[in-house]
Amino acid sequence: MAAAVLAAGCAGEAAPAPETTREAAPATTTTTAGEPAAATTTTSSPSDPAPAAPEGQNEATVGGDRPARLVLPPGWDAAGLPRPLVVLLHGYTASGRLQDVYLGVSATGSDLGYLTLTPDGTRDSFGNRFWNVTDLTTPVDDVGYLLALIDEVVADYNADPARVFVVGHSNGGFMANKLACEHPGRIAGIAAIAGGLFGSGDACSEPMRVLFIQGTSDGTVPYEGGVFFGSRILGAEATAARWREVGACADSTVREGPFDFDLLVAGEETTITVWDDCADGASVELWTMEGSGHIPGVLLDFRATLMQRLLATGPPVG
Repeated sequence: MAAAVLAAGCAGEAAPAPETTREAAPATTTTTAGEPAAATTTTSSPSDPAPAAPEGQNEATVGGDRPARLVLPPGWDAAGLPRPLVVLLHGYTASGRLQDVYLGVSATGSDLGYLTLTPDGTRDSFGNRFWNVTDLTTPVDDVGYLLALIDEVVADYNADPARVFVVGHSNGGFMANKLACEHPGRIAGIAAIAGGLFGSGDACSEPMRVLFIQGTSDGTVPYEGGVFFGSRILGAEATAARWREVGACADSTVREGPFDFDLLVAGEETTITVWDDCADGASVELWTMEGSGHIPGVLLDFRATLMQRLLATGPPVG
């Protein structure tokens, strides 16, 4: 399956044209990272064209005045067993729908049986959607908004409150970490791609299932960390170390790979380091994508492995 060429919105990170025909995810988006320079409080609406829903899936709208798309997996039953819920958070300039096209979270949910929520951030003064992670530029309470959406889906669509997971890319990855740190009792685990922890991560206090994924050649969010939009961020390894500290994880690790997850990097570029001897069933995984940029050309194996490992349903890779 041919892959679409990636482009990185306002960050200016151009992706090279793919040189292979390896099986790739069918489409991509244009997410970038971070906090906007200035913001307004205008809300956004899901105006992007919807991707074709997999056979057997249905969609609903939740969120009232700030609507969000909810995708129900085949066989979903309001009176049946509660299903896991995955909240997908887009990157700066993108949208929930476009992020779902890129990562295929709802499509994988068709196989794994979870509900997928794809909300949109509000728009800044440039008209770009974003999540208010640092509270420096806008009074928008995105944390409260997302928690209210989760409550609505749990109450009205039979989602399991003990199995709520968050997946985020870039600005959405930072927000995923913020939710997990500030409201750990509400979140069972996160998968953050190129968006870790602002500051020192002191707000993170309870063990969690965490997958952190980043390319070593990320030209937008530095793999090593540093100053980002005027605030200090932890690098990929330091973010994983902070979550290991919170989870009281032993030093012993399991190293897996390398795996071929990025169409835009030749060969097998991804190594997964796992710390699973942690408190309360927590675990931490660091996916280091050697040579990958801010928006990897994710292959189908990446999509499936990401969600199966986040939900602890098995690790089919390669």
